[in-house]
Amino acid sequence: MKRLFIPAIMAVAIVASCEKKNEQAENVENTTTTEQVAENHDHHATSDEHATTDEHSTEGATLELDNGKKWKTNAEMLPFINEQEKLLKNYDHAKGDYQKLAANLASANDKLVQSCTMTGKSHDVLHVWLNDHLQFINQLKNAANKEEAEQTIAVLDNSMAKYHTYFE
Repeated sequence: MKRLFIPAIMAVAIVASCEKKNEQAENVENTTTTEQVAENHDHHATSDEHATTDEHSTEGATLELDNGKKWKTNAEMLPFINEQEKLLKNYDHAKGDYQKLAANLASANDKLVQSCTMTGKSHDVLHVWLNDHLQFINQLKNAANKEEAEQTIAVLDNSMAKYHTYFE
């Protein structure tokens, strides 16, 4: 249950942050409150399958190219993508502190979410990737030992490679 709770809370935060930015950018009068998002998310997050995605931001979206081309990531978000890559690349596997790495990745990811101004399908597709990526960061935070952490770090490296497959 604990493994579902943390990702669910983070997914709500991601959606609430991006929706807030989108609403400000578009001057939308009707706002979705965090409570409404949480209420609706709780309804959908009843299984492991739904706990890794959020229907508000990814409904009907899949991780796919934009007519054969990579999606554009907003310039405001790129520094936080790059920061996560740098953290993973520079991690010292022999003597590194994986808990510190997890905290730093989570911080960079929070900044990424706060800087989200993307809208439309590119936003939805990004969130398909981001929801999984967030799940991997949470797995690293909850790793029981260094071996488990190393496996999760490899998954995070693959997640960053996947980002570059679909986004620029």
